[in-house]
Amino acid sequence: MDYAKVKFTEADLDFLDVPEKELLHEIGGLYLAKGSLVHSTRISLRKEFSPAGLYLYLLGRYGPPNGVLTKLRERDEKVKRSVLWHYMLRWRKRHLHVICHPYRIDIIFGPGQEVNITSAAMAEMLRGGIERHHVQVAKARAQVERFRSFLNPLSHLLESIQRMLTRAEEIDRDLVKSKPHPETFEEMQWYHENHEKHSVAAAEMSSCCLSVRMMSPVAAEMFVNLVILNLFRTEGQPKDAKDKFKRASIIERVQMLADRCNGFAIKPDKEAPPMRGFLELMNRRNNLLHGNINPESRVEDDFQVHEGVPTIMKFRSMFDRALGPTINAFPLEEAKRDQQAALEFIQYLLSCLQDEWRAEFALMIDSIDLHYGMRCKQVRALFGNDFHESIDPDFLEGRGPLPDWIV
Repeated sequence: MDYAKVKFTEADLDFLDVPEKELLHEIGGLYLAKGSLVHSTRISLRKEFSPAGLYLYLLGRYGPPNGVLTKLRERDEKVKRSVLWHYMLRWRKRHLHVICHPYRIDIIFGPGQEVNITSAAMAEMLRGGIERHHVQVAKARAQVERFRSFLNPLSHLLESIQRMLTRAEEIDRDLVKSKPHPETFEEMQWYHENHEKHSVAAAEMSSCCLSVRMMSPVAAEMFVNLVILNLFRTEGQPKDAKDKFKRASIIERVQMLADRCNGFAIKPDKEAPPMRGFLELMNRRNNLLHGNINPESRVEDDFQVHEGVPTIMKFRSMFDRALGPTINAFPLEEAKRDQQAALEFIQYLLSCLQDEWRAEFALMIDSIDLHYGMRCKQVRALFGNDFHESIDPDFLEGRGPLPDWIV
């Protein structure tokens, strides 16, 4: 045992309480002035203890978080990304901080003698504390909303579309799209050395463009479904009304969206260019999806045939004849057009929403993960994508300068 350090026991854990307002103000002022929370001991919990379990324990015993970082989090997005909550408690006439970051919990003992405690020992004490205070923990559990995180299909689909389009554009910049028919040995040698390379590149570009054209209308429809999931008006409706509406044709869903859903400031105008562009996009999607064949849509050459012998109307080089159909099957410009139609449609629907919901859905479009409320049955984006590890420990211990967003 290190006799130079003070012990922290289960009894100490039970005797923790909320400091008086004067001490809270003193701690907050010290932090803002010096960027210092601790000059003695800090331990971190990662896998040792559930952050949700610890929050229920603290909420049940001490109420909502009272720490200065929680206050800063309410008005600063940068703090919000690095700190989830912060409790300031009193222990033996000194303060103790419990701070939850996205990837760890810091337990910080205020200025004074160093504390003889390990992460494992603290976790074991907290498990015992939850058992002893199970009534308060149960009451706290009833106050919180449980959400379930899931991968956001819309953001991943939009990102995949953009990556495919970017790759197609990269190929397009270096792709030889036309070449005269070889007439010299050098020209034939170039053809021999480069034809396969450009054929493979053209096939990859065409595949990327086809993928973009197939996925873009899916992304637009997915946003419509996200609006229905969150905003469908259930008042006075049968229990299966929402499911029936979700199964309606996409055209019917779009036309009736503002009538069947809350949250719209204005009704989308079916004559607005983004709406007309969406309908055209869906028609093109249906032609691809259902394998419709139109002999007039992709004309390559004209022939005349007599007694089974074809004669071409106009000669083309063998390079153009070989690569032309691949390049023209799913042109890059058509892929760009379909992506743009989907994005303009989504942005138009966003512009029709009330301010509160417009901001909420804009965040959900970009979020890597979405979060489904098990009680409210709605989807949210609780976190942004730019979570980082947390505030640097040196900064917390007062050995580093204050960042710009605190000063």
